Amino acid sequence: MLRFESRVLASPLSRALWAEALKLKGTLALWMCLIAPGVVIALQVLQLLASSNDPPAQAGEDPWPRFVNATLALWAFLMLPLFTTLQAALLGALEHGERQWKHLLALPLPRSSHYLAKALGLIALLILATAALCALLPLLGQLLKLRPELGFQGWPDLGFMLKKALQIALCAQCMLAIQLAVALHWRSFTIAVSVGMSATVMGFLIGQSARYGPWFPWTMGIQPITRNPAIELVMLASIVGALTVTALSVAWFQRRDFVD
Repeated sequence: MLRFESRVLASPLSRALWAEALKLKGTLALWMCLIAPGVVIALQVLQLLASSNDPPAQAGEDPWPRFVNATLALWAFLMLPLFTTLQAALLGALEHGERQWKHLLALPLPRSSHYLAKALGLIALLILATAALCALLPLLGQLLKLRPELGFQGWPDLGFMLKKALQIALCAQCMLAIQLAVALHWRSFTIAVSVGMSATVMGFLIGQSARYGPWFPWTMGIQPITRNPAIELVMLASIVGALTVTALSVAWFQRRDFVD
């Protein structure tokens, strides 16, 4: 077992990732992976249970697809940008708060490994949140059976739900990369949060444009729900954009002087 761990931690990036995982243990960033999707699903369930305006389900109509789409849309359009903003800011604050960068960069590891560990850590947090979303959605959705007139029976199409959730996560990669670059560039937690909140508000307007909405990083995530026919192109653009932003940020990070 010890021999296996030594091999895993042999590379600089693996060692940086291991340290990042230890720092995240028990933090608010980790808890938010459960809280954020849970809040979205709970709001959707409570809305349907409390609303008196929802028409009863027609014979043979399956209400699950509409509920899944509505929940994923709320997640992708509103909660995911705010979730990314907070998580990136918290990852940056782990080092900015106690001015740990000078200590980290004094270690015998390439500078790039520290930045890439942060980037992979943010992606891992998104994966955890997506997994929690896919697990909680069908479970909390069972509460909708308390109103039989809504027509909820059985379980949602898990394959459809997983596919859409994965597409949303892939479309969000460019947004993740930009938010992390901002959070690591500036020490101020306020700046990182302000950029994300401002971009989210801009997304409410830009997202309504069929021409610009699919290409604005903060509204790319909603495209799988809008049934954009070019969803594969949007995912590719998001991934390429994320790689480009990360490459430029690593180049900047390697030259930055962390004297302050």
